[in-house]
Amino acid sequence: MTHGIGGDLPRNPLGSVPNGVRVKVPRRVQLPGGRVLELVVKSSPRAIAPGKGRLFDEARALFSTDVRLRDGGRDVDVGTLSLAEFHALRAIATRLGWLREEAIEIHCRNCDEPFEVRPCSGLPLGPFEDRELDDEELDRTLPFDEAHEIPEVRVGKRRATTVRFADVTVARAEPLHAALAKPELRVTSDVVRGMGILALGDERDPKRLARALSACSDEAFGAVTELFLRAHYPLRLGGLAACPSCGARNDVDAPYEREFDVRHPEERSEARTFPSFEAFDARAHAVAEALLGAALSEEIVLVVEGGVPACDDGGEPLLGSYVPGHEGDAAQPSRLPEVTVYYRTFLSMWKEGAYDWEAELTETLEHELEHHDAFLRGHDPKDEEERDEIAREAQRLHGTKAAAKATVRAFAADFAEFLRRTWPLWVLALIGLAVVMASLK
Repeated sequence: MTHGIGGDLPRNPLGSVPNGVRVKVPRRVQLPGGRVLELVVKSSPRAIAPGKGRLFDEARALFSTDVRLRDGGRDVDVGTLSLAEFHALRAIATRLGWLREEAIEIHCRNCDEPFEVRPCSGLPLGPFEDRELDDEELDRTLPFDEAHEIPEVRVGKRRATTVRFADVTVARAEPLHAALAKPELRVTSDVVRGMGILALGDERDPKRLARALSACSDEAFGAVTELFLRAHYPLRLGGLAACPSCGARNDVDAPYEREFDVRHPEERSEARTFPSFEAFDARAHAVAEALLGAALSEEIVLVVEGGVPACDDGGEPLLGSYVPGHEGDAAQPSRLPEVTVYYRTFLSMWKEGAYDWEAELTETLEHELEHHDAFLRGHDPKDEEERDEIAREAQRLHGTKAAAKATVRAFAADFAEFLRRTWPLWVLALIGLAVVMASLK
């Protein structure tokens, strides 16, 4: 999931809810790590504003006053929560309107148009409420007490290239959160403990670790903080927002406020630049001609689209698409089958990290030509596979039970609309049936 995302929002087909809109309050929620806690709402929770003493003080206050946490009938003190549990509860509480959230502006990853969202308004609650936090990617965090590589850090007379973390509770992290609330972060041994840093290389003394982190390069410190976030924020903690201009799905950190901000501009992993539209267009036609000559004799139109890419039903910008041809008639002219590749989607992927774009282009064209071949045969199983994949991704994000409930609601709404439009016919049919039954007596 890409990270990075309020006011009145346009209707979001992905399920985002504007801040302040009331949603059903779950009685129990599963949290990262698997524990299930009961939410006991003492009163109508107020939208608590951010505090000034420590980072996330408003969430500490909420779960100490208006909302109690219970586990097996016993109260749970907020300070005993792991950071991952605490941050998940922050996101859920914000989604429910109990914590205030400012709107932020993002640029759509597909069309680059700016728009405002509140990240937690698009957080799917289903997986937390239905105890479905079992996805190997979305619910996995950085493992603790394992060595993770970082840029070189000088620790005394030695040099360290790894860091180890331990899990920490909210209470243990308080010195870190207090230090982060100040204008400038001063790394002390208490901050090191609050971050759960066990070791840099072989060094485990918190005072030496603090001195090393205070003097290390920005690159090394940034790597340590990024690993810290990966240890305590699973990818599940993200909001979904549909771009009002092109419909593309944009993912954003939820909650957006975190201990460290590592949302830096994308850096090219290689010095090479992505080809111009003209060069890409020429290469696409060369690849297509080679494939068409080897596979198919019927003419197909190739379009290399340089504008905003179309999106699939899940909001993902397309690499390519296929539209079958048809015979003309008096109403409309005939048209040839058409394969389209979207330059800007390939370019966006490059900005996330250099890759073999020519191999990806070839694979995309082969895939779209397989759609054409399937259409000629009268059945396209790949289209079914792609729709199934979109449905599976929706289940991953929203939860299996929530997706099933949405399907039932959609069917019920469609059926109700069908009855509303056709009720006169049903009345006539019932009258006719009554007449027939009466004539048989």
